[in-house]
Amino acid sequence: MKFLQQLLNTSRLLTVLYDNLSPVIKSSPLYGEVALYLEKYSGFNHLDAEKTISIYTRYITAYNKHCKLFGKTGKYPPAQEINDFSVSREEYDVVLMLSILFTQHRFRIMQLLTEQSKPVRNALYIGLGCGLEIELTKANYSEIQAYDLSVNKFLFQQFPGIELKMERYRGQQKNHFDTIYLVELLEHLPNPFDLLATCYASLKKGGKILLTTATDIPQFDHVYNFKADHTDFEEAISKMGFSIVFKEMIPHHYLSIELNPCNHFYIIEKG
Repeated sequence: MKFLQQLLNTSRLLTVLYDNLSPVIKSSPLYGEVALYLEKYSGFNHLDAEKTISIYTRYITAYNKHCKLFGKTGKYPPAQEINDFSVSREEYDVVLMLSILFTQHRFRIMQLLTEQSKPVRNALYIGLGCGLEIELTKANYSEIQAYDLSVNKFLFQQFPGIELKMERYRGQQKNHFDTIYLVELLEHLPNPFDLLATCYASLKKGGKILLTTATDIPQFDHVYNFKADHTDFEEAISKMGFSIVFKEMIPHHYLSIELNPCNHFYIIEKG
């Protein structure tokens, strides 16, 4: 974890965040896997510690600003027509990986992802992000398909045997997949239930979706806010024909933000 240590030696912010993580998290094999993946990604993209920290600091500054506005208005940045922040694919990937290493809630999502992924024949990943979800679960599947609108070149090197498609998934396969991943994706869609219906048709009977939802997380590109009690969400997926196999609420713990954001991690099964 050489690169992680360079980050900690360079940034006071990351040191504070790291010190607030539990020793159990920091000593876990999963934490080491994520740190190594970040090191490989950064090396491929020629990102040194200072550039990496600059990307994350810029994101945190914008997020704190948007949280304050959300506290006043109850609206996500796009709903307020706030367009003061944008990132490249590379920068977004860096934010995703550092958030796993330095925030408890995102690390918990990765824990659940690895713990709850079971060996079956095939899987579909929609929304690849930095590719870490594939990295942590790919050993469970003999066939993988993956879709995202943009993909960093590192992923093509890291996953040479996996077809990575830079396009929107539109339900090209019917009754085909054993598992589908929709991790930290649905909150980016104006109507996430359209995609869930598409995925229902793409699953085999008894197939499962591993997904997350977001509540009161005013990130610059979040457009859909799931209600805290998730009653509406659960009623909607039940009407589609899904049953809930597993769920866990994952609260966020910030040092200086007085909000109550959270994620929910679900496994839902096609009946």
